[in-house]
Amino acid sequence: MKKKISVRSLGAFHAVVTLGSVSAAASHMFVTEPAISHLLRSLETATGLKLFGKKGRYLDLTPDGRLLFDETTSAMSALARLTTVADAIRSAKHGHIRLVAIPVVAEYLLPDILCAFSNSYPAIDITVSVAEGHRALAMLESGSADLAIAMNDGTKNYQSHAQIDSHAMVVGPKAYFDPSDNDARIAELIAEPYVALNPGSPFRYVLDQYLKQHGLVFTHAIEVETQSVIVKLVSKGLGISIIDAIAANAEYHQISAKNIHPPLSWTYHLLSPADAKLSTAAHVFSDFVQASWECLDIA
Repeated sequence: MKKKISVRSLGAFHAVVTLGSVSAAASHMFVTEPAISHLLRSLETATGLKLFGKKGRYLDLTPDGRLLFDETTSAMSALARLTTVADAIRSAKHGHIRLVAIPVVAEYLLPDILCAFSNSYPAIDITVSVAEGHRALAMLESGSADLAIAMNDGTKNYQSHAQIDSHAMVVGPKAYFDPSDNDARIAELIAEPYVALNPGSPFRYVLDQYLKQHGLVFTHAIEVETQSVIVKLVSKGLGISIIDAIAANAEYHQISAKNIHPPLSWTYHLLSPADAKLSTAAHVFSDFVQASWECLDIA
């Protein structure tokens, strides 16, 4: 049974052929000449090939040795590239992150973060999926995403790497609210036509629980899939709605908005499975997200 070929013996072989002598190879590899000779014999034993013949005082490659040297050159180049890639991964200059985010975050918070992150770390690739909270967490648990931005419903144990607080706001067409009012009292708006998110979204569930707690029921004029669509419909005068302050603040030029009374708030987290070990790139991205969120003031 042949021995395994060692990387060190390939390195010695490559150095002898490239530099032209055993002594030059020994100096290059900071070892003795007998050590180089031993490595060459080890490579011949492992390959079952006669690599060198004698030509006067010099070693001369055999035809088999020439063929192996051509392959060794490619192998040494690949090893050099592996070292470069490993260094890049350690320094977060290279990597790939699979991120899933809920729609409101993907639409209103992620674009600026991804743009700034890509400018700082251009060799880190990010694949972004958009999914409602329960599906985002399912992708995280199945291993099809490294990180998820969603509410943590408390049913599973996750690591939270960054978080941002938000709250609910009532939105209406431009100039809908009295500018002297600080907050909008939901009970006073309950008879208004209402544009809602489709049932099944975590935001809709939280809001429905809030309304039920306060004994309030809106008559849903229209139900839609995303908060950005709600904004467009509200801006056209089709009704009022309650949406995330993240969306309301971003769309202030189309609509008017007020904090609701009684208040309703929640926290979004950048999550990973509790038992998962993040890559260097994912750690860097997590720190970047937290730093970005700390600069935001969601009023």
